[in-house]
Amino acid sequence: MTVAPETARPREAAAPPPLAARARTVGGSPVRDILAVTARPEVINFAGGLPAPDVFDRAGVAAAFRYVLDELPAQALQYATTEGEPALRDLLAARHTARGLATDADDLLVTTGSQQALSLLASALLDPGDTVLVEEPCYLAALQVFGLAGARVLAVPGDTDGPDPDALADLVVRERPKLLYTVPTFQNPTGRTLPAGRRAALAAVAARHGLWIVEDDPYGELRYEGERVPWIATHDDARDRTV
Repeated sequence: MTVAPETARPREAAAPPPLAARARTVGGSPVRDILAVTARPEVINFAGGLPAPDVFDRAGVAAAFRYVLDELPAQALQYATTEGEPALRDLLAARHTARGLATDADDLLVTTGSQQALSLLASALLDPGDTVLVEEPCYLAALQVFGLAGARVLAVPGDTDGPDPDALADLVVRERPKLLYTVPTFQNPTGRTLPAGRRAALAAVAARHGLWIVEDDPYGELRYEGERVPWIATHDDARDRTV
């Protein structure tokens, strides 16, 4: 009797290994759902921060690209430092310093949007099971990042001025969180702005109890009226603990 070689037998392919546990627990992406609706031409979608295309500075952006590719092609198309282009970080540091937050280029990391920044922060600061405190309601994509990191997310009770400092202090003592995430200026999704006194109070709680503050400022320069409120990071209590 002749037996066919093992390699000649058709075999059922084995299933690939499973995804990482954190990936298996992730549901749908609300941001992806929002953008999918945006792609429909008959829909005007107010769920995402989508500016009107007719206000894009197309000529200015095109001129900037032409200048860089004509004058600095090797620099523009080559690998650069992980922290970001040094000249750009120098300019950003000067801009932050002029707005009241003494900043050096080495304090800055240039990222591809806030989502990458939040993901890097989650990787650096959070272990699975750590507690994160957020505003209520909170920016939905930040919740997604913290959930993917395996964090336990708790909302801080608040009022029209934002998270309540006494409630924050109580939660910090009881839950021992790693960080507080806040959008203090023109908050997403409420649009509220935390007054200077409330910001100082939150910074004091963080300093007293040992807490990181992640201060997200995507809309700070979109003010139409009134005086700009200084960042939480400008307060002495928050300088060594605010990103």
